[in-house]
Amino acid sequence: MKFIVRHKILLFAILISCSTYVLFYGPFLTATHYFWGSDAEIEYVPARAYLYDQIVNHHTFPFWTERLYSGFPIYADLENSYLNPVNVGSILVFGPEISYKVLHVAEYLLGSLSLFFLLRRKGMGLLGFAVGNVIYYFNTFSIDHQIHFNIVMAFFLIPTALLLTDLFLERRKTGLIVLQSLVLTNAVLWGHMQSAIIVGMGVFAYMAVLGFRKMRLRTFTFYFLLLVALVFVESFPQILPTFGLFGGSSREVDLDYLKGSLTPSMAVFSFVPYLLGGYVHFQGKKIDVGFTYTEIYTYLGLSSVLLAGLAIALLRKSRDVVAAYVFIWIFLIFSFLKYNHLVPAGTPLLTLFRDWERTVALSSFGVAFLAALFIENIRAISPKHLRMGAVFLIPPVVYLFIIERLNADDSLVAKMAKRTSLHTIVSYGYFPVLAIITGSIIAVVILYLIIRKFIPAKVAWQSVFAVQLLLACIVFFDLVTFSKDVLEFRLKDISDYKVATIPAELANRRVVLGSVRVEGMESLYYDSWSPFGYSQFEEKSYIDIYKRLGLGDIKKSYDKIPSENFQQLVDIGIVAISRKDGTITHLTEKTLDLIRNDLPGEYVEKTEGRIVMRVNNPADSVVRTYLKYDPNWRVDVDGTPVPITRDGIFFSFPLSGGEHVVTAYYFPRPLYVAISVSLIAGVIIAWLLITFRKPIREKILR
Repeated sequence: MKFIVRHKILLFAILISCSTYVLFYGPFLTATHYFWGSDAEIEYVPARAYLYDQIVNHHTFPFWTERLYSGFPIYADLENSYLNPVNVGSILVFGPEISYKVLHVAEYLLGSLSLFFLLRRKGMGLLGFAVGNVIYYFNTFSIDHQIHFNIVMAFFLIPTALLLTDLFLERRKTGLIVLQSLVLTNAVLWGHMQSAIIVGMGVFAYMAVLGFRKMRLRTFTFYFLLLVALVFVESFPQILPTFGLFGGSSREVDLDYLKGSLTPSMAVFSFVPYLLGGYVHFQGKKIDVGFTYTEIYTYLGLSSVLLAGLAIALLRKSRDVVAAYVFIWIFLIFSFLKYNHLVPAGTPLLTLFRDWERTVALSSFGVAFLAALFIENIRAISPKHLRMGAVFLIPPVVYLFIIERLNADDSLVAKMAKRTSLHTIVSYGYFPVLAIITGSIIAVVILYLIIRKFIPAKVAWQSVFAVQLLLACIVFFDLVTFSKDVLEFRLKDISDYKVATIPAELANRRVVLGSVRVEGMESLYYDSWSPFGYSQFEEKSYIDIYKRLGLGDIKKSYDKIPSENFQQLVDIGIVAISRKDGTITHLTEKTLDLIRNDLPGEYVEKTEGRIVMRVNNPADSVVRTYLKYDPNWRVDVDGTPVPITRDGIFFSFPLSGGEHVVTAYYFPRPLYVAISVSLIAGVIIAWLLITFRKPIREKILR
């Protein structure tokens, strides 16, 4: 009982956090509901299921898989999070499905309670936390991105990163930098580097604004140098293998950092929902301008944006307000890169990614903070702050107007200007609700001002909480109302979803699996080996071969392949086609189907990443394989290593005449090199921090 009394505020915060989660995501806590479709269905869930199956049932770690792209170093694709110890550990403990939910709830609670403690440090209470929490975590952009598990896991902890930054500004402890590095490493190891960079941008901006003239440059520099070094040490075992994969991928060639840039008029999507058409029911319109719902609908709540604007206009411009304002500007700069021309094409890191409108994660935090600040500090609003408020509010409008005019001749800009015009907004279906929200906010604020001016002070102060509560209720009404469509679109009951079965004779054989629907990484569910697949790091040379052969979309497996192309399939190592009618067309009867030469022999072991075979070679020759080339493959002949040579997309090796036992296995050398480097670097950093802790404390952190 004493514990409850002592920590009742925290317990109320936990209750608010959990209740809000249940309000929006309640069905997700059941066994059958998931955020489904798109990447969740064809990428994240199959990858998690495959990892669990390989470790638990086959007692091996899946460094290499034959179920994607005729062979693929799946551990090196950081989007799978196979080297994230939190991910792997949770999958082994809870299984691939339940761990998804456990991690989702756990990281949400960590981030949400971090937001509570951060707002408490800024003098805000439970009501401000409730408002800030619902705006940041449950705006429709955040809900829509739930299908991108790796992005969600990074953005959930932005409040944690900012709390640690705020604590460092006060306490100047190296331990807080270590904790911060874990937050950023968490984002990296969940597999979305862009999200990690966005979190880092938030930390940098927050530190720069709140530390300006309060922190020496040497302290500021030390913080980020140590932070970068620690993130490097903690994430290098993932980064090095991924970098090797990136070097030959189509992503390196085809990436356009301007892809997904919003047109200036699309800024209205942050406070006008579904303007190009709804997710499920509303108007049935289709987005036909090359954008997706996931990226362009940045709705943070009309009420939220109005309250944030009122906070800027009517409250004192503290450093916290400036930091939130800077977060909004980060979104305004990076979401419109194509039209503002502010980031050169050669900018390090930034031009390695696209869809920079995801910086709305920082903007949503800024809006959430300002809205919460306004509600909590409504007593302090004053017209005397309007002049400075105009200095803050006018530049974003002018900026958007200028880049709109500078790009007026662009066809997409012109088209979107019409589809986001005031006339369109006034005439579309949700306008009455938006008008009610706007009118309610204005009415409540005016009512409060009247009460404060004409009613005795004692009575006026007693009515403040009622006004604050009304504003909070409007925010919740706004976000709950406009989350319904996107929740219905993304949160699905998948109790009927079943993984199909395939004939046992196709196990460990490279086939075109047309008998079941296979898209993206869904081939990981099946024991057959697949030439198809999906990865951000798909090998360009492999994709080019499929294009030249005219075999269709590499992301989907299907059996509509004309018979005249069968020889082409054989030439890339495919041995059978499984038809939709259940029949199987065998393209070769060779026993050693992974060897292009016509050699007699048999398999001793045939698994993904390890092949052992007995071969009777008639004469000295070069053995050509259908095993995908990767410099980390090793071949031993009778226990003696022999060199491998790239042979198109596959590899070959020399073999003398006679009977031999040949072992080909995948050895993830970059991983072991990276682990060694990380351990050495970690020891050096720890030694330096311990050895020089006193000078660091007295001359740098003081």
